[in-house]
Amino acid sequence: MNILNSIDLNIAKKIFSSKDNVEKYLTELNNLKNINLRFREITRGRNQGTKVLDMVNEDLWNKIISSWNYSDSLKVIRDLFKKSKKYNNGKIAKLKYKELVAEWNNLNLGLIKWPCSQGAFDEFVQRVNNSNATNKDEIVKKASVQYRRMKELNTVRNDFLEIEIFEKNSNILPTLNHSRGTDYFINGESFDQKVAKSPTKEFMRAYGDNWKKEAIKQPEKVAEYLYKYQDEGRFGADSRILIVYLDEDVDLEKIEETINKINLNQPLRVSFTYNHARVGEKSYQVKCFVIVLSN
Repeated sequence: MNILNSIDLNIAKKIFSSKDNVEKYLTELNNLKNINLRFREITRGRNQGTKVLDMVNEDLWNKIISSWNYSDSLKVIRDLFKKSKKYNNGKIAKLKYKELVAEWNNLNLGLIKWPCSQGAFDEFVQRVNNSNATNKDEIVKKASVQYRRMKELNTVRNDFLEIEIFEKNSNILPTLNHSRGTDYFINGESFDQKVAKSPTKEFMRAYGDNWKKEAIKQPEKVAEYLYKYQDEGRFGADSRILIVYLDEDVDLEKIEETINKINLNQPLRVSFTYNHARVGEKSYQVKCFVIVLSN
């Protein structure tokens, strides 16, 4: 659904998530233009004289729908987002990331990289158990610390990415809390941010030694491979902002420089086929943006 002209309850809940966010939004929107909200005045206690909304939950959500105006809502929601914990986490992420890198180095954990594929720690332990190593416990202990810290580094880096993208593109309407399947609305259309640590092993195999150059030159091909070879358990043919690492150790300054050059206005249209386990091959067409990060 495109929300440039209207919004439904399902989309409203993706954007606002909670009653508290709804009340803040409607109050700020009412300050911008009168949308006929009902208020009551507190008559006792330290908040005596304060006006608060006097509307039941259903009426609050219905008021979002009936008063929806995209340009007004864009302004109000962006201002509210800048006051959120999600935004604050992104703003301090650059410093936090540098602190985590320093801790990694102080612990002598080696190169900043995953000790094994994400979600494959059990397999890693099994390989260690089947090896001839004499220090198996130490290997697993170190790997578990690396794994936990990589998860933390990735979370902080993703927070940084999301806020950088938001700040550099005034047409982005963000969700006020994490919403599965939707991170932003761009020109009224829903987009989910996905981060990939490579353009897939299939892409790298197809383009051989030149895969990095081809990924930079053909972002639409990168998107096609990421959609085509995604895990079926998390399959989606939704619109996405794909952030793709060609090098594992891209620093935040380089990321910032790359995002500064990106203009999120015209998405790519990408066609792909997916081989479903039960129904076989199906064809899809999606809209997406691709941000390729490399040294």
